[in-house]
Amino acid sequence: MDHDFWHERWNAQQIGFHQPEGHPMLPRYWPSLELAADSRVLVPLCGKTPDLCWLAAAGHAVTGIELSQRAARDFFTDQNLTPDVDTLGAFERYRAAHGEGTIELLVGDFFAAETATLGVFDAFYDRAALIALPPAMRSDYVTHL
Repeated sequence: MDHDFWHERWNAQQIGFHQPEGHPMLPRYWPSLELAADSRVLVPLCGKTPDLCWLAAAGHAVTGIELSQRAARDFFTDQNLTPDVDTLGAFERYRAAHGEGTIELLVGDFFAAETATLGVFDAFYDRAALIALPPAMRSDYVTHL
């Protein structure tokens, strides 16, 4: 994955993949997972999707991982949330409560994420991360999940 490519896309706001209203299928299909409200949900390569808010409003502890610091800052600005900022392992971590849940957005390389640091998740939500990666990296992505 070319980090510079993604940083340039975000800095130039060339983010046609972003869905400002969130993915319309999330509210329709997510409940079929029958997860407990306090489940931990991982959202890799999350960008600034408002889906993070939808998941947190459902009571989940949501962890997004995003390479672009600009995307993380824009997310919290767009959602009118003021995050606490610190570090967690190799990541800059932004955290805020939302609805019945929480949102934690980690800025850094998804492939640097380790279970020893992040813990275990009950589910993951991938709207477009898999297809954002070059085909040669997709199996590595699935294995890393």
